[in-house]
Amino acid sequence: MKKLLKCTRGGGYFTPCVITIVIAMILSAVLFYAQCMTIIQTTRADTERVLESFIMKNSIDIYNSIKQGHDFTEDFDENFYISQTSSELSLDSSKNRLYNYGADGEIVYSMTNPNVTYKVDKALKLKASYTVMIPVIFAGEHIFDLEIPITVTRSLTLKE
Repeated sequence: MKKLLKCTRGGGYFTPCVITIVIAMILSAVLFYAQCMTIIQTTRADTERVLESFIMKNSIDIYNSIKQGHDFTEDFDENFYISQTSSELSLDSSKNRLYNYGADGEIVYSMTNPNVTYKVDKALKLKASYTVMIPVIFAGEHIFDLEIPITVTRSLTLKE
């Protein structure tokens, strides 16, 4: 091994170079995974907060429904929820998608407009479904978009 490391012809540096490249590739994959998990957890937490504020905005109607003995609500403004999500996550809206741009103008991630529905038909258990798309870039070229479907649910109950 010492003979390979002291080789003056450059032949002994092949193995350390390969090991360095493999370690760099593994480190790159781990960092990409960490970045994806951070994006997913951040969007999930922010959309949960927006969904809770959406419920709080409609809390008077919801409370009156619960007092009447049911937890039904007539309708909700989905456009308000999408605009709140866009402003909470600092996203730009275009073509039924919300985009997050980096400092250089590249797309960090995008997500479909959240589809807010009742978890149980017309009951006060709201569900927001959306898909986060993270671009996978290798050597400066866009390879594909990693798509992660996310569903967030929230409900409001009357405390006795």
